[in-house]
Amino acid sequence: MKHLIRSGILFAMIAMWALCSKAAADDFVDLDDLLEMDELFDDDGTLARGASAAIADPLKGLNQAIFGFNDAAYKKIFQPFTRQYVRVIPKEARKGVVNFFNNLEYPLRLVGSLLQFRFGLASQETGKFFINTTAGMAGFMNAARVFEGLQPPKEDIGQAFGAWGFKHGFYFVLPFLGPTSLRDFVGRIGGNYVDPISEPWTQVDDSTDRLILTAVDTVNDLPEIIDVYNSITGSAIDPYTAVRDAYAQLRAAQIAK
Repeated sequence: MKHLIRSGILFAMIAMWALCSKAAADDFVDLDDLLEMDELFDDDGTLARGASAAIADPLKGLNQAIFGFNDAAYKKIFQPFTRQYVRVIPKEARKGVVNFFNNLEYPLRLVGSLLQFRFGLASQETGKFFINTTAGMAGFMNAARVFEGLQPPKEDIGQAFGAWGFKHGFYFVLPFLGPTSLRDFVGRIGGNYVDPISEPWTQVDDSTDRLILTAVDTVNDLPEIIDVYNSITGSAIDPYTAVRDAYAQLRAAQIAK
């Protein structure tokens, strides 16, 4: 009983944080970005240097404090919870939830493509959404994966700003949400206006339903987020600098695609 109470309290806390995050960002932590970031590191934890991807960090002291807070939250609160979550929820079910919410993010990716005048990618996104929504049973199955021409790179509004020539501005770390920059944060806020769950243009009228959807999305992603985060920071000599530089390099690579 005590274990169930603790798990329930943790779920409620995560749900609240998820709801708060929706007011400022379209994702708790973007799992796809985190996976791509992990690929930038060599086996020894060294960041593979490519093209210059410097980012101004005038708030370094504050950022380091928030990074430390996030690190403790991930490892002391989220990680124990996710261990219990994966024991209860089968992997196939978790994957179906991931597919469902990825499908719901179609408007964000579509707008990111259109803002860059990448109409070919926009049509691919639309075809992918149509197939996954119909043949993929409302998106729970990634039915479009068998079509090579329907695998567009993920686009977002922050990338569009970067393609227009806007620089990062400066780097900062958000509580629970992790790394971003002024440019990308503004892009995330813009993403709320096309996100079908977030206000103000939500397609889910009931606030309780929005809370539940946001919490499910957040909680379901946490196990893999924690695993990838530990992979990135575990072998790094200076985890803060490693994450910051990897973030800048990742965003530069995404914009250059």
